[in-house]
Amino acid sequence: MVELKATLTKGGSIYLPKELRQGFTRELKLISNGLAALIFPSTASYDDVLDSLKVIEVELNHRIKLSRKTKD
Repeated sequence: MVELKATLTKGGSIYLPKELRQGFTRELKLISNGLAALIFPSTASYDDVLDSLKVIEVELNHRIKLSRKTKD
């Protein structure tokens, strides 16, 4: 899993890197709260999206554990 960076333009648009865009269709759905946003193809089922989020959660927990080890 790769972590990519993106920035917002002054107009509020965001450029998605090519590596990220390649996995998507042209029509997307977005769900967000105050801290994070989820972007997925409009044709994806919510079950599939949730399964993908579980994989991302495992990766985030792994990164947290690694970062704590390097601080010790």
